[in-house]
Amino acid sequence: MKRLLTLILACILISISSSSMAKPAAEEFRNKEYDYSSIKSVLALPVMYEITIPPNEPFLDDSVQQRWRELTSQEKGGFSFLVKTPEQIIERDDFVKGTGPSEKTGRDKTAEKALSLSPEYTDAILSATVTKCAYTTVHHPQEVVWDTRYENRSVYVNGKWETRSVPISYQKIKPAWDETSALGAVRLELRNSRDNTLIYGVNVTASTAEDLFTPLPTLTRHITNVVENAVKRVPKK
Repeated sequence: MKRLLTLILACILISISSSSMAKPAAEEFRNKEYDYSSIKSVLALPVMYEITIPPNEPFLDDSVQQRWRELTSQEKGGFSFLVKTPEQIIERDDFVKGTGPSEKTGRDKTAEKALSLSPEYTDAILSATVTKCAYTTVHHPQEVVWDTRYENRSVYVNGKWETRSVPISYQKIKPAWDETSALGAVRLELRNSRDNTLIYGVNVTASTAEDLFTPLPTLTRHITNVVENAVKRVPKK
């Protein structure tokens, strides 16, 4: 009996985990005509957004940008090419042209300047764009479902009657309920810095719901995880 209850509990946990932690869906493209080994250096731009960051997630951008920098760093990226930040590209340009240090500007302006210089100092550009970031709710109507309970019954075994716990199937009404999930999607692209040819691209979409053991994640945490999933898909060679 103890073994049976353990098995039932394990099945319930697996079922809950599978429904709440859905596997991210990814649509990938790799340019088979492009010589990937020719990429020696890459400019990694800051994460961009096609959505409005929810006002109740004030640290979303900071968290996403920090994780992006970590994942694309030379130490953790594990890429076959050298990854450069916008600041490094501008510093290199200042050194080559013999000018003094460039005036400090905001993140977006720095990225724009580095992008304009990228054909001179890099082979490709790596970018990530958040395309979806929201909570979604799906209404599940009331329904009749089958369930199982265990009852002690007298059963005839090996020529004698014994009391054993036996499964009894029955129908019950499952009340209507709302399922809320965190939805996120990120588009990652690796493009040639000189002619903008797409070398590699992936769209990653993921939805995470709460369950009995795990609360609904914040959008900050969810988007950060989706970005990480996308970066880890970039081919290493």
